[in-house]
Amino acid sequence: MAASLLCSTSMALTPDGQALLELKLSFNGSSQRLTTWKPTDPNPCGWEGISCSFPDLRVQSINLPYMQLGGIISPSIGKLDKLQRIALHQNSLHGPIPSEIKNCTELRAIYLRANYLQGGIPSEIGELIHLTILDLSSNLLRGTIPASIGSLTHLRFLNLSTNFFSGEIPNVGVLGTFKSSS
Repeated sequence: MAASLLCSTSMALTPDGQALLELKLSFNGSSQRLTTWKPTDPNPCGWEGISCSFPDLRVQSINLPYMQLGGIISPSIGKLDKLQRIALHQNSLHGPIPSEIKNCTELRAIYLRANYLQGGIPSEIGELIHLTILDLSSNLLRGTIPASIGSLTHLRFLNLSTNFFSGEIPNVGVLGTFKSSS
């Protein structure tokens, strides 16, 4: 009895794997593209586009650009609390950037350019204190740019171009140290 319980427990999908499967369900067309993402595989570290830390096997990176993925970014992204990089650029994702992204407290790079993301930039982005790269360019984002972005003291690259923002660019914090690339 104890041996079978141990065996079934060790073969269970990790919480990170469960969160990734929830994310996959929110992507249209993912069943044809993300074929290595299987609930029968207890470890998501070998899945396409996924990199993990060792030895704890926590998801550190989602790298799925140019995959023709549609759908939304599921709020379950926030369950990946050790995630450092998310690269979903050049897909066909729509809907809002989920505010649950604030739970990914280790994030250093967000690449979501060239999708159809809508709504505003969640002010919670300002809570991602390790963020160095934020690329939300070429989407359908609207509203004002949240002042909380100014609190991202490690930010080195910010691209919000080709969206529909209104109002003034916040003149706070780190934004004052940026140099024009033109």
